[in-house]
Amino acid sequence: MSVIGQVTFVGMAPSLPSLRLPLLLIVCAMLHPSAVASGGAMLMLDRFHRWMTAHGRVYPSIDEKLHRLEVYRRNVEFIEASNRESERLGYELGENEFTDLTNEEFVARYTGAAVPREDADAMDDGMGTIITTLAGDVSEGSRASIVDLNALVAPPPQNFDWRDHGVVTPAKAQGGCGCCWAFATVATVESLNKIKGGQLLDLSEQELLDCNRVGQYGCKGGYIEKALNWIKAKGGVVTEATYPYQERQGQCKNVGGATRVGKITGAQRVRGEPQMKLAVLDRPVGVLFDANGAILQNWKSGIYKGPCTTKQNHAVVLVGYGVSNTGEEYWIIKNSWGAGWGQKGFFFMRRGADGAEGLCGVAVWGTYPLM
Repeated sequence: MSVIGQVTFVGMAPSLPSLRLPLLLIVCAMLHPSAVASGGAMLMLDRFHRWMTAHGRVYPSIDEKLHRLEVYRRNVEFIEASNRESERLGYELGENEFTDLTNEEFVARYTGAAVPREDADAMDDGMGTIITTLAGDVSEGSRASIVDLNALVAPPPQNFDWRDHGVVTPAKAQGGCGCCWAFATVATVESLNKIKGGQLLDLSEQELLDCNRVGQYGCKGGYIEKALNWIKAKGGVVTEATYPYQERQGQCKNVGGATRVGKITGAQRVRGEPQMKLAVLDRPVGVLFDANGAILQNWKSGIYKGPCTTKQNHAVVLVGYGVSNTGEEYWIIKNSWGAGWGQKGFFFMRRGADGAEGLCGVAVWGTYPLM
């Protein structure tokens, strides 16, 4: 094993130190020929090495490392090209732990929401028949506990953020397990438990992942509604400390007499941005949206505006909304890609300018717990 520049390659003869720099230039020329003359390849390799160190990245072979270097380079060039237009675009991109992934790899690993199929899924979830009212979509079987959205606040404030009220836990990281549905579900219960007078506690996504299996797909996707109804049936969910996250699905553990938190009475749907705005004034709301695209993968600040479709594949939580200094309306969203992504794991998405389904389909389905 020898060190070439600042990158360690496995399986190369240590007895040829004089070939280190030429070999490095050959490798870089293969990756990006136009950069060699200006020294850009050396700078990119050094930048990649520093990024690897910052994120604890180690690759199993020289071929994999070279492949990831090329993916990283393309992402960095995309980020820098976009940021040259940041004033016009209204957002800024940046490097993060996902910068060595193609967007296809990123989406495959870090999304995983299953989309409800109208009334059929509602019946399966025990929500009863979905009825459209002025307060949004409600379930016939739980009308006594429906939140009257139109009676919450009149008129609603221009800006509102549940983080300012101390009811939102820090953003967590789902890792390479596509169980965003579990993270979104738990986040809504954590916040509602605090709003209703309980403690703000980190609750267990892993218990849902391991134990809520009927109609769910574990690390390959799942439904917020089914998870909320599982929590209802169990009388709450245990804490993260009791049942820590493992980034993979395992066998359901017997937690014995462990304390359960978040005794909810059911789940409620809401759709459409006007009704979601009213709903989020009362409690955080789980939503689905299309998380495809290199812009979102590398998003750092500003208001996300797509491009995207309305085919949702990722679950997140609305924790507030606001209006920018330029008059642009946005959602405040808690994600599950870790605190190193975006604004400590939160991001802003354009609101009110993309039709009935909202940007990226965010307004098609919203779900919140009842307590």
